[in-house]
Amino acid sequence: MAEAKTEWESLGGNNIDGIGGNAKKVTYTAEDGTKKSLQIDCGMKFSIKEDTGYDSFIAPLDCTDLLLTHAHADHIAGIVHHIQMHPEKPLNIIASPFTHKFLESELMKQGLPLRYMPNFQDVNDGDVVDVNGFKVEVFGVTHSAPGSVGFLVESPDGTHLMDMGDFKTTPALLGTGWEDKRIAEIFAKGVDVCFCDSTSTTSSEVTPSYAAVTEGFKKILKDNPHSQLVVATIARSAQQMTADVIAVAEYAKETGTKPKTFILDGSSLIAVDKALRDSGISMEETVEKLTGVRVKIVDAKSAEAKNTPASERIYMVTGTQGEEKASLAKLAMGTNRNVHPAMDCPNLCVIQQAVIPAKGNQEAVDGVVQGLKAQGFDVMLPERGAPFEQGVTYYVSGHGRAGDMAVLAKLARENSPADRPCTFIGQHGDEVQTQATENIFKAEGLTVAHMTNAQKVSVSKGKVAVSSTIGKATRIAVNDKNNNFMAPDYEYVKQVFNPMSKQWEDTKTVEYTPVLQTGRGKGGKKGGKKGGRRELNPALVAKLQKTH
Repeated sequence: MAEAKTEWESLGGNNIDGIGGNAKKVTYTAEDGTKKSLQIDCGMKFSIKEDTGYDSFIAPLDCTDLLLTHAHADHIAGIVHHIQMHPEKPLNIIASPFTHKFLESELMKQGLPLRYMPNFQDVNDGDVVDVNGFKVEVFGVTHSAPGSVGFLVESPDGTHLMDMGDFKTTPALLGTGWEDKRIAEIFAKGVDVCFCDSTSTTSSEVTPSYAAVTEGFKKILKDNPHSQLVVATIARSAQQMTADVIAVAEYAKETGTKPKTFILDGSSLIAVDKALRDSGISMEETVEKLTGVRVKIVDAKSAEAKNTPASERIYMVTGTQGEEKASLAKLAMGTNRNVHPAMDCPNLCVIQQAVIPAKGNQEAVDGVVQGLKAQGFDVMLPERGAPFEQGVTYYVSGHGRAGDMAVLAKLARENSPADRPCTFIGQHGDEVQTQATENIFKAEGLTVAHMTNAQKVSVSKGKVAVSSTIGKATRIAVNDKNNNFMAPDYEYVKQVFNPMSKQWEDTKTVEYTPVLQTGRGKGGKKGGKKGGRRELNPALVAKLQKTH
């Protein structure tokens, strides 16, 4: 009989061409050859359709037992498509309450009938659950999305694999986040391989905490006490929004003034706020407990929002990357029905996210900024990778830098059993980022290995080995033939990566019967405006230039 072994395979996320489509598979093979598997995450990689012919790419989903680290699209957005392709395979999803509630609302919004809804199991920091024969321990981490977690997966042969998820090493504001003591407890159990987020490890130092955002936002309030503010954010990055709310509460307390009201404009912001409340988290209550001041958070369509004086408003809007259909772009074009420039006080727009490097992003954001200025707004836009003033900023990443990896390395070195060293592997990044992560741990005197998509890490009797040959990486290309986000007609094409040509090649179109009820009219062509893709549209620049 063969030796029992545990394998970790990168299905997506360790890409040669940028970040996205994260997914990992863990398989235990017993001595008799029987196998058990589970998967962690099933994300989407965004695409510029004009370049690739497709709207997005999704990771494979090889298991019905799925663990989710957090609610960002590059970790969960592939799920709805796999359910549509294989509705006969009900999914069992293990996730934090917020991730569960947000994903559930997204699936409903995309028209998934209740009979196809996954079976959800809520977990929190410290929970230990059995998943298809694997013992999975959950630990909280800090990331921009609330409810972010990592997993220690113990296979039936005792192998310990640690998935950090997306993380940084400073405290969270909402829910349970990073704690040195908790991570030390995990390493003390003996970890064979630890897989680490690599997104920001090419930058030095530790990623600033959300406390620094609070200080930076208070400075903005101090410098602009009578302005109407518009703050653009990524909706699921609710930790940063909470830092803003804390700043408003503290500023009001320190100055003896009435706190400004936060007004949410954008369906994803409303969905995040609802998912927080449904999972037992309230930003208003959290901030009041911390500061003693109640800050109102209301919907832009509410009567309360409309009755709030302009100088007391802080609009929180979507569209930091210039997305054409988002609230911020509509404001820049003068077509936003809920948000308008104030006539009786100054207007300031704070874009609370640096431009993400991708084709079209910079041009789209530049066009939005130009439109906002033409509407009478001053605009603040952070520069990606720029140094922070000590303890003060108005934007931070949710991903750890090199300094955060050094913190993790120290915890591993000081707490791992002497007879069970941990091997570190970079994930969630391109080749430059993952290798930068591994170099940090190597410099700290720890063992490292490297893998890319379709490679496997095998652990047998404590020995860790990465497969010497790379298999064929696969993904599914998604094309909305209607170009209509209100009534999409999805086409799914399986692709295989050719390592010789370094190109993705189409293999076959997936045949399926649509189950998503999206308001599709006859022929799938009614029910919404065309051109509603979520991807960036550089043509927005030309529109704004023509408008203004």
